[in-house]
Amino acid sequence: MTHIHRTKTFDGAVALRPGEMRHRHPRSERLEPSAMPESDLASRPPIPEAEQLAEQLADAERRRRLGVRALLVIGLVLSVVMVAFGMMTSRNYNEFAAYQKATLDNTEHPPRWRTEVVDVEGCVDEVLAWVEACPGVSSWCEGTLPSVMDECLRTRDRHEYCEQVGDTVLSTRFGYAECAERYDSIPGKYARRAAKKHCSVLYRAIAGHCMPAAQ
Repeated sequence: MTHIHRTKTFDGAVALRPGEMRHRHPRSERLEPSAMPESDLASRPPIPEAEQLAEQLADAERRRRLGVRALLVIGLVLSVVMVAFGMMTSRNYNEFAAYQKATLDNTEHPPRWRTEVVDVEGCVDEVLAWVEACPGVSSWCEGTLPSVMDECLRTRDRHEYCEQVGDTVLSTRFGYAECAERYDSIPGKYARRAAKKHCSVLYRAIAGHCMPAAQ
């Protein structure tokens, strides 16, 4: 039998003689991660933290793209609405201006108070009929009521009427009874409300016409 002679080094490790083979333990053959081939490292599953971070970044990017798309859609819708509203407003104003010209500035067909004798109550009736037929935005029509009523009042001398009503023009209820007789007979809740509002505006114009400073 052949005996293999080994010598120990100063640190206690066994040193082999030249030509002698050493058998390693199977566990010692396991490679460290740093020594593994790149192909093996690439095939390893991703670290959970890195995968979660990647998903968060991808989700944030998706939300950003959805937000941009939503803003573009909202901007487009608002632009269409604004254009449509502008076109509708322009068309309504053109109709209102044409109505004013045809009813107040037409020398061939002037309003009745320019060609006939119309008393104060007649002016109220005429101007109420004028505003009821007025097209376009209601605020445009209502805004012209005082000036249209004043035009009718100035076509005749109203001094006698103003003396009859006297100081009642100073009351906030001036013209209330006269207006009630008119709008109470109008069918429809909203139509009555509009007539009441218009009539009160006209009687305020009459009160302003009869004030001492206006005489």
